[in-house]
Amino acid sequence: MEEAVSFKSDGLMIKGLMTFPASVAQGPRPAIIILHGFGGHKNGVQQQWSHKFFSGLGYVTLRIDYRGCGESEGKRGAILPHGMVRDTIAAVDYLGSRPEVDKSRIVLSGTSYGATVAVYAAGICDRIAAVIAQGGWANGEDMFRRIHNTPEKWAKFSKLLVQARAYRDHEPAVRVPRYDIIWIPERLRPAIDKLSIMDFAIETISETLDFNAGEVAAAMAPRPLLIIHSAKDEVITADGSMDILRTAGYHGDLHILTGVDHFMFEEEDGRVASIVRNWLGKAMPA
Repeated sequence: MEEAVSFKSDGLMIKGLMTFPASVAQGPRPAIIILHGFGGHKNGVQQQWSHKFFSGLGYVTLRIDYRGCGESEGKRGAILPHGMVRDTIAAVDYLGSRPEVDKSRIVLSGTSYGATVAVYAAGICDRIAAVIAQGGWANGEDMFRRIHNTPEKWAKFSKLLVQARAYRDHEPAVRVPRYDIIWIPERLRPAIDKLSIMDFAIETISETLDFNAGEVAAAMAPRPLLIIHSAKDEVITADGSMDILRTAGYHGDLHILTGVDHFMFEEEDGRVASIVRNWLGKAMPA
């Protein structure tokens, strides 16, 4: 059973979809909030895989569109991470108000940018019981330097950053193409569907560079943390997830996998499913 839902975050209407397992009739269930990546949306392929997989295990799921993405309100393509953190916590509050949900067992599952936001949100909100972080990073500047990893690439990106800081809160709005911010190889671009955002408000660059989930990651302990990354990730290097583990005080479980890419939650890889299933069975059984 699926239900379209909405709730407010900073006065903006955030849109979501809840899915209920058959076992919800037995009483309040643990729930998983599914957080999309950079400029994505709640119906992306990874998010569809996640809600089907988690629902099949007996969890209530809620997948949301962050502000400025999908069907949610907000400036289109203004990816402001602290606002996304507040959207995430608002989703936790909303689930906590639902009778079908055990509010003491709400888990975040984020991919890429959503993984980073999930770690940060859990670091400042103790109502989040556990986190699954796939393909994230701990420090915005480190992440960008690894993407723009030659002197020429960094010089080009630095010009955008200077412009982003100069145009903050000014009009007219300046837009930047997606792949000038976070490069994705051609062969992986089919994962970015037509509902995803392809050009972003320029303040996205400076706000993301200044966003450091590692500053609060250690505050998650002793709550369960699962970190997953592709060994040869061509979008966000595996150093990002290793940095999350380090800044979390080496609290959590880290899995680096070969044979998958940045969008592993859409690949139907049995190892990924097994890792997540077994971890949830111990950390937050349905």
